[in-house]
Amino acid sequence: MEHSISVKQILIDLISIMPQVEKEFKSNERYSQLVEFLSGKDYHEGDEPYPTLKDIAEKTGVKSHHIRKQLEEIYANLFAYDYDYTFDFSEVEIRMHVDYNKKYESFRCKELKYLPKIGESIQLPFLKAKIGIHFFYVQDVQHQFELNKQIITLFLKGGFYNSYWYYRKHKALELGEIGIGDEYKLYDFQLKEKLGLRG
Repeated sequence: MEHSISVKQILIDLISIMPQVEKEFKSNERYSQLVEFLSGKDYHEGDEPYPTLKDIAEKTGVKSHHIRKQLEEIYANLFAYDYDYTFDFSEVEIRMHVDYNKKYESFRCKELKYLPKIGESIQLPFLKAKIGIHFFYVQDVQHQFELNKQIITLFLKGGFYNSYWYYRKHKALELGEIGIGDEYKLYDFQLKEKLGLRG
């Protein structure tokens, strides 16, 4: 079954990597008005609502059907084999979200020489006053690519990693024995009780 591509979604997708779109297509006369308009405001991280095709047409003087066609062409070129575009996510931002007994904290790092993996232990002595402990383990790692950045988010949980509990909890989620909401609302000992395990 063929997937139909929404022009509205193309617009949102292109805005999410606008620095790259601007660098590649702004100097192309065919796309310059459109790209200049889209890069003029911070739609992605700012408070500006995403523009509609009608908004773009009114403000640029370019007809809506031309805007639609240009958006489709830019998007297609980014993924076309013969166009040979290479994405550039060379900036790296690391975010850490820490959880211990429903006390949460988060912070950013510029760079880590080694990226911790799921299950590895981490000590953060500078968080003890805020959270109550300083030893954590990596519960999850997520990667997000936007603008010209790779954002790596480490989810840290207070305590020590237990590979059996990690496996059992994910099995329970998969089998519907617990819901995703349970994982966020309940403490681990409550989840274990719900699954008939010792706390």
